[in-house]
Amino acid sequence: MNEAAHSVAPSWRATFVASVVVFVGMVLLFQSTALGMVHTWYNFETYTHGFLIVPITLWLIWQRRSHLLVFTPQPSAGFLVPVALGLGVWVLARLTGVLVVEQLAFVAIVISALGGVLGLQVTRFLAFPLLFLFFAVPMGEDLVPPMMEFTASFTVAALKLTGIPVYREGLWFSLPSGNWSVVEACSGVRYLIASVTLGFMYAYVTYHTLWKRILFIAVSAVVPILANGVRAYIIVMIGHLSGMKYATGVDHLIYGWFFFGIVMFILFWIGSYWQEEQDAPAFVPPPRVLSRESVGLRVAAVALSALGLSLAVVLFTMRAENASVQLVGQFSAPNSIDRWRAIEASPLWSPDYLPTDQTIEARYADPDGDQVQLFVALYPQQRQGVEAISQQNKIAADLERSAGLDSVRVDLGGEEVRVVRSKVIVPVGGVQQEHLVWQWYRVAGRNLTNRYEGKAWEALARIYPGRADGAWIAITTPLSVQGLDASDARLQDFARSAAPTIGRAIDHVLGIAD
Repeated sequence: MNEAAHSVAPSWRATFVASVVVFVGMVLLFQSTALGMVHTWYNFETYTHGFLIVPITLWLIWQRRSHLLVFTPQPSAGFLVPVALGLGVWVLARLTGVLVVEQLAFVAIVISALGGVLGLQVTRFLAFPLLFLFFAVPMGEDLVPPMMEFTASFTVAALKLTGIPVYREGLWFSLPSGNWSVVEACSGVRYLIASVTLGFMYAYVTYHTLWKRILFIAVSAVVPILANGVRAYIIVMIGHLSGMKYATGVDHLIYGWFFFGIVMFILFWIGSYWQEEQDAPAFVPPPRVLSRESVGLRVAAVALSALGLSLAVVLFTMRAENASVQLVGQFSAPNSIDRWRAIEASPLWSPDYLPTDQTIEARYADPDGDQVQLFVALYPQQRQGVEAISQQNKIAADLERSAGLDSVRVDLGGEEVRVVRSKVIVPVGGVQQEHLVWQWYRVAGRNLTNRYEGKAWEALARIYPGRADGAWIAITTPLSVQGLDASDARLQDFARSAAPTIGRAIDHVLGIAD
């Protein structure tokens, strides 16, 4: 350690103690959020790397310790502004059950509080290691559907270029040798997360120029997406050429990780040619001269302010979470909806949804004998794991096949909403039946389809007028021999009357309307 670094050691000791206290204090205050992250790391292999993020962050900082000690830490109260903003986002995400946003906000709060203790100059130097903490958040679920779609499109296009005839329907495609489907494990999200995490760490250790770091991280994000398409194509070709003897079971995953390992090795090997070395400077002058006592007092003030503000917000949120909703009736299926009459027979199948006592599962018929099924899962007081907008709410527990269609704007009783359309094949009485499905949500009195819009509206509705209800709504009908248009017309006729009826029923149960 040089003389300059030695002279600032007392300030660093106070800053180090305060940093540890802030980090541990934040973890304890937001322990439910932190434990939720650990639970995901432990139970889902895709996110097991989360256990290594904090140790790697500490190693990245330690690796640059000779550079770090030439700085003089000077706490900055300005970082309390991003702490407050992070707390606001955390509250809304917590109350609306958006777990990923809640966890991202938690990490942002920790980083901002540490930045306040360290000061702007030191925080800028440690920006990459501190931002690396965001990789502890188990995220990437929303990337699964588009990456599955890309993988299917890439594979089918490559097979056609190879001269192999392919029939595709959604994420399913058939070759003369057999049938294939792109499932979640084939999406490549695991490879993408692993590649970007390693690429971020490699870029920080290997390069010092900002544009080189950003470029390498961007390449580490693009390469696994393309490589996953190539991997899927190779696996399908192995299965096709071997008469479906190979690459159809466990070896399917083994080939995938082996191929990914080769791709990452090549990527890092090429990146090593532009490696940069940087010696530690002799001394970096601080932005202003402060005494050791002044630094200590400022460190304590910023640390206690960040922790105190966080404590107040956590207590407020706990009180808001414990607020209950008093229902004034039982949510039940209406006997008739305009010209549609309820059928006493049970629905052809049951959906799979998060637990709630307020549900509707019913069949309706019109005077012409056409039938429609109505499924509604109402959550009067939404929270994490008990919510309308969730990928765990599925149209059928025993789903044979599903193919998404283009969304379409429909009339929901005077309100035009774009609904999600899909074709599903469901076993009914031992026979596979094909149905058309429309799905949408009703959040705090508003019909919508976009999940992000729904969560944003829920957050606003919790503030005013204080509603937290949400409903997942689905209507289905058999695919007509006349074609898809006839089935769409049938669902449109039903939805035009059903949507307002469902809305009034929800408001009545919540005591909002008579």
